[in-house]
Amino acid sequence: MTLALLQSIGDATSGRFVTDFINLWETRSQRLMNALNRSDFEDADVVLLSIRSSSTMLGAWALEAIAGMVHSAVKRMDLSASVAHLNRLREVGAQTCRELLALLERLRPAQFHPEVG
Repeated sequence: MTLALLQSIGDATSGRFVTDFINLWETRSQRLMNALNRSDFEDADVVLLSIRSSSTMLGAWALEAIAGMVHSAVKRMDLSASVAHLNRLREVGAQTCRELLALLERLRPAQFHPEVG
């Protein structure tokens, strides 16, 4: 995974964006599932726009591509096609979060593992 935003990880804003992405992933994922369960294509569209834009900013291209497939189906109001890639989206999203967290821990160990004095 290419993580474009993390090239400037020393910047507090970048680090915060990554942390927020990780912390919000499950909420976004659940909101998308709930929207599709209700056939609420408008809410699903909003969630997918958020996932796709965040993924693009992070350089998480696999997640963006899968979200794009779901998003195309949502725009067509095709529920079965929307749901078809949902499990894969959730898997790739969770994997992306694990990779981001590992990268943050490597790049900023003091923040995650403060020294005890």
